[in-house]
Amino acid sequence: MNLLVFAPLLGLLRIGFTVPVYINPDSVVFKSTHLPTNVMNQEDTNKFPTDPRMPLDVTEHDVTVFLEDEGFLSKDEIVNRMDQTTDDSTTLALKRLQQRYHLFESGTLDDDTRRLIAAPRCGVAELNTIDAKWTKRSLTFKISSFPRSIATAEARQLIKQAFDEWTKHVQLTITEVVRGPADIYVSDEQEIHRNRLGQECRFSSNTTLAHAFYPEVGDIHYNNQRTYTADEFFSTTIHEIGHTLGLEHTTSQTSIMFPMHIRYHTEIPPEDRRALQALYGVRQTTVRPTSASGPPKNGPRLCSLDRIDTILNDAEGQTLVLAGNYYYPLSVRNPKGRRIRSKWPRLPAGIEAAFTYRNNKTFFFKHNRVWVYADDQLEAGYPKPIADEFPGLPNNLSTVFLTRNGSLLAIRKKQYWFYSPRMRPQVSKEFPRLVYDFKDMPTNLDAALRHTDGQSYFFKDRSYYVMNMKNYSVGSASPMEGRWFLC
Repeated sequence: MNLLVFAPLLGLLRIGFTVPVYINPDSVVFKSTHLPTNVMNQEDTNKFPTDPRMPLDVTEHDVTVFLEDEGFLSKDEIVNRMDQTTDDSTTLALKRLQQRYHLFESGTLDDDTRRLIAAPRCGVAELNTIDAKWTKRSLTFKISSFPRSIATAEARQLIKQAFDEWTKHVQLTITEVVRGPADIYVSDEQEIHRNRLGQECRFSSNTTLAHAFYPEVGDIHYNNQRTYTADEFFSTTIHEIGHTLGLEHTTSQTSIMFPMHIRYHTEIPPEDRRALQALYGVRQTTVRPTSASGPPKNGPRLCSLDRIDTILNDAEGQTLVLAGNYYYPLSVRNPKGRRIRSKWPRLPAGIEAAFTYRNNKTFFFKHNRVWVYADDQLEAGYPKPIADEFPGLPNNLSTVFLTRNGSLLAIRKKQYWFYSPRMRPQVSKEFPRLVYDFKDMPTNLDAALRHTDGQSYFFKDRSYYVMNMKNYSVGSASPMEGRWFLC
């Protein structure tokens, strides 16, 4: 056996990877019985992560502050539990947190819990409820000071737009006043500050975005230590106005009233509209929200495309093709293109790779950045660099294939990488390798898909290929028409 051919395998075997059977189309064939179970084909179990990304680091102090602020851990509990250690109290507090937000109740600081604790959040838990709702239907607000990171004119417009998003659905009128008293005061505040009643209030952490008072005070305080983007500022403002009008936090992650800022909102979700309408009644002339990108415009028909950008199964299980500015549902015969931004707001054209993970979040890659959508809403803070979210993966990917066990097979032209969320580092130093490891795999792929039918597909131009998962060889090219394009 040629040792030069065999040597690269040794490192992969040591770290638990199995490379495919074929090293290149012309080399010797290795028997799969000599290799451990391959990362491509392991059975799906609950041991694998629910999110492939690197979680942010959080310190013990961050955890304690979060648990105390959110009411899961108290200083009295730590002091009075003489028969237990502080660690026991923290474990119980973590379990309470995990139970409330529907995470696995490990009592440990696992990756999903780290993500929740590290997320920017609302500080309203530090304040007290006064009344359930306003007793009058015409309110005024005054802006006393603006965050430094947003231009004054833009901040004023975003605040007004956020109030309008709520009042278009309920029997309320809220207008800005520049002089004289107001019902609601909006201001940018230091870490420790006083409310208009003279009481001290504070932001306990620089991860706190803002806080607001319930009716009938309703003031909104932004955190002076934060540097807001326009998207974050607008979404934060909509959330805080919800408190101003009487809504409390919810454990529903699709709600704008979820306490952690995990996604951007540009309009009021139905569940929050209904909650506010229960307090103030339905506005009879409700204006239907429109997409930020305007009404969808039809593009060319699917069967006229010379090439595609990528194929994915979305969170609802639909198989979609993306090409340029448009997406195409493959369940429809020769559909016209629909604007990508009508489904995924702020997603650019020309996506290079995409997949939906086991948590029903969809990841899109273009150049050096990644976008993440949950329920077709962009997660807060995105897009981000690929290098930060998926360390070890390169930019300008051709496609990303999701394996059965939750690992990723990322391909760029003639090279591929295995990314395993469970491992540290996630990408072994043995990568990149050449796609010739997979017998007859074409180079410069357009897309790859582990489909709901259990098969593994690879796409190039107007052809598709099926991978044999027993020996990791790729079958001959077949036309897209008939199986994928209903032309």
